[in-house]
Amino acid sequence: MKTRIRELLRAHPFQPFIIRTADGKEYKIENPEFVLAGSDTPNIYIEEPNGSFHTVSALLVTAVSVLAGA
Repeated sequence: MKTRIRELLRAHPFQPFIIRTADGKEYKIENPEFVLAGSDTPNIYIEEPNGSFHTVSALLVTAVSVLAGA
């Protein structure tokens, strides 16, 4: 899943997408500049527009979906 997330972050043109985790949380990714999903760490770091951060274990990501109509 992490490879797929990195592909979506680098896509041109960028299309917003959602990351879903095993606990049912969803993270809407609308700008690739607010996400770090490096290959050297097991986590994905997501910054919200309000400045708050989420650290998501890549092992807990269950789905990645491109937003329809975006």
